[in-house]
Amino acid sequence: MSNSKAISPRVIISLGLLYLIWGSTFLSVRILLEYLPPLVITYSRNFTAGFLLLAWSVLGGHWQKMSPKHWRVHLQAGVFLISLGNGFMSLAGSIVPSGFSSVFMALGPSLLVLFFWLDGRKPSLRKLTGTILGLLGILVLMSQKSLAIEGHEQDFLVGIGYLSVAVIAWNIGVFRVQVTSANTYHFTQVCAIQMLFGALVVFIYSSIRGDFYDVDLNALPPKAFAVFAYLALIGSMFGFSLFGYLSKACDATLVSTYTYVNPIIALYLGNLILAEPLQPILLIASFLILFAVVLISTDKQKS
Repeated sequence: MSNSKAISPRVIISLGLLYLIWGSTFLSVRILLEYLPPLVITYSRNFTAGFLLLAWSVLGGHWQKMSPKHWRVHLQAGVFLISLGNGFMSLAGSIVPSGFSSVFMALGPSLLVLFFWLDGRKPSLRKLTGTILGLLGILVLMSQKSLAIEGHEQDFLVGIGYLSVAVIAWNIGVFRVQVTSANTYHFTQVCAIQMLFGALVVFIYSSIRGDFYDVDLNALPPKAFAVFAYLALIGSMFGFSLFGYLSKACDATLVSTYTYVNPIIALYLGNLILAEPLQPILLIASFLILFAVVLISTDKQKS
């Protein structure tokens, strides 16, 4: 029996929107860093989106009683996904271009293969090949100081360190939720818990650092408010809503294609809007990483 079936127009539109929205968040963070400290951006966008998703979950009747074990899993996921994942990606945004960050974060599927392997699920040769190619692409990126934002070449390895923490933490969070079967609740409930707790951790740490003393809302231009609204409402709230819908409406392999489409969009937008250069070495590394993700996400081995 063929495993292909017609994809509804709603799914096609939702996929297209997810590609555009999540592919553009790297650029949005990069722009907002001109006006706000990175951790303030992480806290504010996730608290806003998390609060709205909580209201949606409760008022929409989607909230369910959650076991203590699943509460722990989602609180931990909030730290890994939001506090460390989003937080360190924002910290890297002032050092490396948005397109560079998006390609680096595409290493995620390769890391998940390694995590599941350590958990006892031996990968197929196809997945293993993809994982090696992805790691090779990252090594190519790490060797190129010239890819840093002009004037930040001396901080390039620091930016690599931030991105490494972000991509590893994000995929630990994803892995934990999957292996504990904690994702059976409505996406509004799950995302609200993760976003609000992750944002709270960032708020406490950012307050200790004194980041909020550097924020003067009256001095922010309308452009900053517009980009923030896009990040919180479209990038976080609407983006996660689309992801939740697609995860239940179609095959997981199809949903995972955002992992290798987003960097292409981010690279193009970064070049078009911020004139971030598309250097040949970046394109070579992008090809290696994205080809790796294609190999992994199209593998027919039972998960």
